[in-house]
Amino acid sequence: MEKGTIRVLSRAFSIMTYIAREKRPLGVTEIASAVSLPKATVYRILDSLEAERAVLNRGGEYELGPVTLFLADAYRSQVGFAEVARPHLLSLRNETKETVHLFVYEKGEFYYLDKIESPYQVRMHSRIGGRASIFRLSAGKALLARFSAEELKELHEPVPPEVVREFSDILTRGYAVDDEQNEQGLRCVGAAIIDSRGRPRGAVSVSAPVYRFPPELVERYGKLVSGVAEAVTREIGSFEKCVCSS
Repeated sequence: MEKGTIRVLSRAFSIMTYIAREKRPLGVTEIASAVSLPKATVYRILDSLEAERAVLNRGGEYELGPVTLFLADAYRSQVGFAEVARPHLLSLRNETKETVHLFVYEKGEFYYLDKIESPYQVRMHSRIGGRASIFRLSAGKALLARFSAEELKELHEPVPPEVVREFSDILTRGYAVDDEQNEQGLRCVGAAIIDSRGRPRGAVSVSAPVYRFPPELVERYGKLVSGVAEAVTREIGSFEKCVCSS
């Protein structure tokens, strides 16, 4: 019974993840095909999810329901630095006019926590809540450079040697560079956010197409993003001290 229950939960999350990824109303046939489940099984799971307002049935097509908004907001509050970082992200975007990302690290996984788009037409395909590459993105490499040996063991695979070789330069500069390593035609710089216990907890980055982000801007944007990460790190510590003393 327990294994069956766990299987149902896994299937429900697969269905919800697919609906979230597509961002449009979906019929049962398409969902069933995408998650490789019988239509009858998908119907039953969707009925249960609808009862909990996790999905909405709009004339036979399904969308995510309002309970997911509640869960997302609760997670952002739980992380602790999303709201602290927001004004700094806005300032960074306004200064660079490029896309700014905020990331959070959770037990071997790296996720997009917030995103402020560039005003220009060419934009990033990243999505809040999506997994990010901790080995290729500048933000991921900046975070890894601050990891202890124990924290590195938590990763699902070893850090590539070429990334390890960057650690010394990252720590010296205060930021990491992704020079089209994650996506052809994109360049970004990122810096780590440290929590009040001294643990690398997240990161912030600026990303842009290479024609808007030439090599001569790397140092300037790198210092800007490093300054934002340091400001968020300081405010996390101040906030947590206030909470503990109150």
